[in-house]
Amino acid sequence: MAKKPLIRQNSAVLSPYHHQMQPIQGGCLCGAIRYTIEFPDGSLYPPEPHTCQCTQCRKQSGALMLHFVTIAPSQIIWSGAAPSKYSASPGITRGFCKQCGTCLSWYNEAVPEEFEIMTGTLDEDVLMGPQGKDLATVVNQAWYCRFIEGATDVIKDGKKWERGGDGPLLP
Repeated sequence: MAKKPLIRQNSAVLSPYHHQMQPIQGGCLCGAIRYTIEFPDGSLYPPEPHTCQCTQCRKQSGALMLHFVTIAPSQIIWSGAAPSKYSASPGITRGFCKQCGTCLSWYNEAVPEEFEIMTGTLDEDVLMGPQGKDLATVVNQAWYCRFIEGATDVIKDGKKWERGGDGPLLP
C-alpha cells in the first residue's frame, strides 16, 4: 500500500501571515551542506512537524525517534555540497553529508509532492526563534507501534499512526 501524503492529513493551516514568512536555513554539522526553505504564497505553514520511530530512522540517526518537517521539494534550495543518498528501502532516499554524517532528508518516490527535512538540522536561530515552537510541535507520529514506554511515548501531541501515514491511527 502506498504511503498517504501526511501533508494532506495534518492540522496545519495557511497562516494568516504566510505571505510574510521569511525563508529559514539549516545544514549539516560540518557546514559542507547548507539549505534554505522558502515559503512562497500558498505554502503550508507550519510545514508538517512529525516524528518517526521506525527502526530505519533510529538506525540512521542514532536517536530513539527522528523529528521531521514536511515541505514540497520545490521549497528547498541546496547550497555547498550536494547531499549523498542512501536507500534502505525501494523508492526511499535518505540524504546525508558524506563528510560529517549528518542525516538531512528523507524522500519517498511514491509521494513526490513531499520532502522531509530533519528538524534538528535547522539553524539554531530558527529553532530558538519565534517560529521554533511551530516547527517543533508534533502533528503526526509515525510508527508509534514501536514506542518505548516512558521514553518515546511522552509526546502527547499529534495523531499516532501505527506505522507510517498509510496504517491505522492509534487511540
